[in-house]
Order: sequence, then C-alpha cells, then structure tokens
Amino acid sequence: MIWIVICDGSITKIFEKKHRFSPLNHMESFNHSHESTHQHGSDKPGRHFNSPTSHGHAYEPKSDWHDRQKNVFAEQVSNHLLKAFQDKRFSTIYLVCPSKLIGIFRNHFDKHIDTQHKNQLTIKEIHK
Repeated sequence: MIWIVICDGSITKIFEKKHRFSPLNHMESFNHSHESTHQHGSDKPGRHFNSPTSHGHAYEPKSDWHDRQKNVFAEQVSNHLLKAFQDKRFSTIYLVCPSKLIGIFRNHFDKHIDTQHKNQLTIKEIHK
C-alpha cells in the first residue's frame, strides 16, 4: 500500500494507492487553525536597560506562537501516520511538505519505530 501525504503547517491531506498504476484515492484530511502570534494579544515587549548607553532595548519574544502551533500540528499528524504504519495500512509513504515538517516526521518515526520495522518502511521525500 502506498500513501501520499501532502502537508503544510495547518492542512494535511492523505491519499492512497493500492499499487503503482491504481487510481489515487483521497482518504482523509486534517486541519489545524491557529492564529498568528500577534493575535494572542500582548503589551509592548518588555524593556531592559543593561546597555552601555542610556537607551533601553525591547526584548524580542523567545518563541513564536504560530511556529509552535505548526509543530504541534506536525506532531499530531506524525502520531496518526505512526499508528497507521503500525496497523500495516501502508508500507511506502511519500511526504510532500516543507523540509522542516519532513524533519519532524522523520524524528518522530526514528524515535518510535524499531530497526526491524524501519526496514519495512520506505519513505520518499518531496520538498515543496
């Protein structure tokens, strides 16, 4: 069984092919709506005055809420794909997504699939 997964930070579509020349069937879709960082509301950034000049500087936020939500979504999709693989629903998977998401998927698979089962899985990566 071949799965084709098309994914960005908020939408994933999964297609299936029984074999190489069979038609492509849409199986399922996932959506994750998340707001931009500025939509979560905040005051002006904090300020500090530990510089040699008398001017203060604004702190930059250490994390971006929007990017964090993309990572959470990618982990949810990874869990779904991992469960499907363990249920033997596919043996080959094509990942059509940005390289950052492919990295998240690959790390998740590496953590949760043992060496014996990794040999049974073929991952083809197509970066957008």
